[in-house]
Amino acid sequence: MVNRVIEYLRLGRIFNAEILALLYVLTYIFTANLYNVKYDYLIITLLFFVGLLSHIWGAYNNDRLDLITDKKVKYCSHKPLVSGTISIKTAMFIEYLILILIVVLILLMSPKISTLGYLFGAYLLAYLYNKYNNSNMFINVIGQMYASFAILVSMSFIVNFDYIVFLSAIVIGLNGIYLNVIEADLKDIEGDIINVPKSLGLRFRNNKAENITKFYLVNEVIKVSMYLLVYYILYIENVELTFRLIAIAFFALNFIARIAMFKNLSYDREKMKPYFALQEITSILFISMIYVIVNPLFPIIIVLFVLLWLSIWNKILWGTYLRPQV
Repeated sequence: MVNRVIEYLRLGRIFNAEILALLYVLTYIFTANLYNVKYDYLIITLLFFVGLLSHIWGAYNNDRLDLITDKKVKYCSHKPLVSGTISIKTAMFIEYLILILIVVLILLMSPKISTLGYLFGAYLLAYLYNKYNNSNMFINVIGQMYASFAILVSMSFIVNFDYIVFLSAIVIGLNGIYLNVIEADLKDIEGDIINVPKSLGLRFRNNKAENITKFYLVNEVIKVSMYLLVYYILYIENVELTFRLIAIAFFALNFIARIAMFKNLSYDREKMKPYFALQEITSILFISMIYVIVNPLFPIIIVLFVLLWLSIWNKILWGTYLRPQV
């Protein structure tokens, strides 16, 4: 029974579901702070739960739609749908049940047209990405902006639209695009026809990266755009100079992590894990600066929470504290 539950949790990728859950919660808290609205702790709790469910829904939907492709590659042999430990029929039932539960919970908390519109945008983009990311370059890139709509969902609990929250949503969406291009696309570079690194000329010979310049520049443009947006958000929030300098320091750390990652670029996911992890952690530190007006310690608290969540769930599900191959 325990092993069966573990398989369902593996399929839902619960080990990194906390990121989307935090986005829902932090956006609600952030928007409430901007408008001097008192927090509703029941809503905060339910939003975290909805975020977890949203991530799990996405994982189930992704693995179901990618099943034919996943069966062809060795590194996916451990996935529950590929190995057959969970049937496609059962997975589909759970996927639809979760989606219904999410919609009901969201609309019970915020029965507004704006909330429903943002929610539809989030799930439409997520579904389109899962279905067409291997056959459509536009969807492969833009599909990751589903996280931006998730942020707007939480925002709509307080106000239908806010410029600062909208900018933060763009930052989160760009980070999703960056992570997808760096991680998912590199992992699948040999198999995918529609692939950003490959389209930019990146090739591997004897596992050594060649023609890296265009790929590197595109990724740096994304990251620098994120930096400018975050710094602009801090400026219009009128935060102290100290926090702006800290943001610059975190961006510098992220830049160093990116340099190390690109210097050791490989489509061997196991070899790249430490570089991915370092890049992601420094990205979280940097992006979390948006929330310093709520609490100056938020960047550190968020990173510690993410590390704790990852390590506990990885140990439970995979027997390792390190990031698993998914």
